[in-house]
Amino acid sequence: MEQPGAPQAPVELKSRARIRDAALKQFAVHGFKGATFRGIAREAGVSPGRVQHHFPSKQVLRDECDAYVLTFLRTAMSDGAVGGAVADAGFVADTHRTVSLLVPYLAMSLISDAATAPRWFDELAELHHGVLTGGKLGIRLPEGEDVEAIAAVYTAMELGLAILSRHIYRRLGADESDPTATARIGRARLFLATERLIGAELAAAIKEGLDRYQRME
Repeated sequence: MEQPGAPQAPVELKSRARIRDAALKQFAVHGFKGATFRGIAREAGVSPGRVQHHFPSKQVLRDECDAYVLTFLRTAMSDGAVGGAVADAGFVADTHRTVSLLVPYLAMSLISDAATAPRWFDELAELHHGVLTGGKLGIRLPEGEDVEAIAAVYTAMELGLAILSRHIYRRLGADESDPTATARIGRARLFLATERLIGAELAAAIKEGLDRYQRME
């Protein structure tokens, strides 16, 4: 067994990453309880013993997957939106490939695991809270806005888009390997993020209705 904290050779790191990626797929399909070391090993093309060499328990492997997903989301947000990497085609391609692997796992975690779902949602909401209040996207929420509610709803909208992505591609007559469809979806998200689709008069009426509803409590 490898010693905790000991440096690993490149081949070991590659093997560990391959097993992690296989676990992401197997967990997404079978759930945390249904996935097995044998199935993960088969997906990774290694022996069950090799899986246990790197991950002594399924919980350790699950923790590795969770950490990988969260690190990716933080890095993508930092390098992409803040660092300007979104203008680089290579960054977009690499991000899309990784997202295609992570989204089914993330969806499964949020939908099927009562213990994991609140933690995932809260961690993602915190990320969005920092972005929305820090001006990292070029805008900063005005003072007086309900930041907590906005961050929570924004998180739900983003996760809903990710979970239903296969239906979006199907609706567009494409699959996730089609860069044209991916670009169309990206432009649609940008449009919805930068344009107001409801006029000021209607927006004011909706706000008044919500205010009246709240006063009924």
